[in-house]
Amino acid sequence: MNLSNKILQVRLVISGVIILSLGIACMRYSMQGTDPFVTMNIGIAQSLQVNFGTVQMIANVILLLVMIRYARSMIHLGTFLGVFTVGYLADFMFSYIQQIPYSTVTIICFCAFGLLACCFGAALYMSGDLGIAPYDAFGLIIETKLHVKIPFRWIRIISDCICVIIGFVLGAPIGVGTLITAFCTGPLITYFRTLINQRIKERTKCTVVV
Repeated sequence: MNLSNKILQVRLVISGVIILSLGIACMRYSMQGTDPFVTMNIGIAQSLQVNFGTVQMIANVILLLVMIRYARSMIHLGTFLGVFTVGYLADFMFSYIQQIPYSTVTIICFCAFGLLACCFGAALYMSGDLGIAPYDAFGLIIETKLHVKIPFRWIRIISDCICVIIGFVLGAPIGVGTLITAFCTGPLITYFRTLINQRIKERTKCTVVV
């Protein structure tokens, strides 16, 4: 692999983490619920009265242990960025976004943008092929390593629903945004990954020709 391709991978991973964090912050601002994994961690944070970023990190570390057992090849730069930076970066962005005055329009826009940003961000760093976040790896592990004949998008929907239930039981805010992400995150990530991988292939071909 040449240097330009490696740089592209790093850019995809870092950009993905930043966009994902922004998406989480936007959905928290909308007060319509966040993505399922974040919803679960918000519920845990509220129950234990600790910082969300810390709970997000601990939950990811637990899933990281699963990756070490079943999918060490998926662990790389993107994995550690997902574990140790997303929660705190989302907290940082949220501290500024929440200063924006609330209105029906801003709530709807931030909820929709947050959903797309979360899915696009996840697809970016997964396409970077430098490791992926533990929660995103969970569905891939079940699909590929445990030989379960269920497509990733359906595995993601099931795991998302479980997270929503846990978050709801623990008192996390549940809204239309949470329900939409529970059913749309998997398909949207798959869709964005397909588009991104096509662009990467086109760029690679152009580089080879040049």
